Amino acid sequence: MENNRTLSRSLTDSRFGSWGWSMIIYASIMYFFFAALSTDGQNLFPTAFSEIYGFDPNTLLAYATPASIVGIIGGFVFARLLIKYSTKKISIISLIITGIAFCVWGLCANIVLYVLLLMVVCFFASGFSFVAPTLMADWFPRKKGVALGWATIGAPLSSAFFVSGFSILLTKAGFKTAFVIFGIAVIIVGILSIFWVKDTPQEVGRYPDNMDPEFAKTLAYRPEQAAIDEASDITIGQVLKTSNTWLIGIGYGLLWMVTVGVVSQFIPRMMSVGYEQSQALMFLTISSIIAVPGSYFWGWLDSKIGTKMASVVYSVSYVVALLILIFSVNEAIIWIGCIFIGLGLGGILNLIPSMVISVFGRAGFKQANSIVTTIASLIRVLAFAIMAALLTVSGGNYTLPYTVFIVADILGAVVLLLIRQKKMK
Repeated sequence: MENNRTLSRSLTDSRFGSWGWSMIIYASIMYFFFAALSTDGQNLFPTAFSEIYGFDPNTLLAYATPASIVGIIGGFVFARLLIKYSTKKISIISLIITGIAFCVWGLCANIVLYVLLLMVVCFFASGFSFVAPTLMADWFPRKKGVALGWATIGAPLSSAFFVSGFSILLTKAGFKTAFVIFGIAVIIVGILSIFWVKDTPQEVGRYPDNMDPEFAKTLAYRPEQAAIDEASDITIGQVLKTSNTWLIGIGYGLLWMVTVGVVSQFIPRMMSVGYEQSQALMFLTISSIIAVPGSYFWGWLDSKIGTKMASVVYSVSYVVALLILIFSVNEAIIWIGCIFIGLGLGGILNLIPSMVISVFGRAGFKQANSIVTTIASLIRVLAFAIMAALLTVSGGNYTLPYTVFIVADILGAVVLLLIRQKKMK
């Protein structure tokens, strides 16, 4: 074991040890790949395919919705597999198959094959979004907030740099070669996972959280830490019958839906108030960059005041962001809005698994997370339909959908406040 002088005695520091940091970096790469392939890439892939193969880009973009649903199904499948098989095995399989599918996808000159390969990519890439938090839960059950704060930086890094980076790759290397290069990069990480990933810190002689065991014992008496050390297994039936499952899934689902709704229509909103597309894209890029330190901020706040209260603060921050978008009268106000939107981008992937760990503990995380995140994801994808319907009703005016999202955001916070965590015995 590591010398006690190197061990942590705080829930908010970043003393994870060399192996701990290695797992955090790995989880961050998984979040980067997941965001790039399932969300951010849709800003680029339809247009790129249409230019090479002559497809209608709007038709290709429309297929992203059913592919996203396939991705949700894939996420549930991988989450269930993580209960039976090691995190290492699942990460290797999902990475290698995703990488191969991405390489082949660039060769799809037929629209049917395009859709099929898109669904395959979304299905297997969804495994990344479950591998990453599962690894963090096993390594950092108590320091989950800060650890996830660092790990989830991968997602906003994708938003900030993947689209521009892949665009350069398309220009410099060519369409098919660009897909092969990125696909091979994913495959290489899958192969490295054989040697890189360790399912638990005990495999390499480390303590969970890289924490002094004597200090860890004192945390067991804190109400917010009470469930984490429990070793009892739970069944899927017990998870479904637990009110906390539905409160977490619905509460965070509503917050996630609001986040997706705001970000997905940020550029059209800015253009509707007179900004050029290039200016609107600049605002979104700045928001994505702000999300990088924002990820750490939410992790730190989670560890400092607890996951529930951090989630309420998160909800309030998006109410402020929505109000700014409604009353965006000048550029100074827009820049303030970018700060709030950027902070929010870095938080939701952190807070959901953190709350699941808080309520169900390290042992129950895999079982509960497979259900909770699926519920939240199903609510999240409603953002597109709700936004489209409300914009139709309002004649393109964003005040109505933003007002509805404010109500949904507040409702989500109220639902999360109803979550009951274990009290000190």
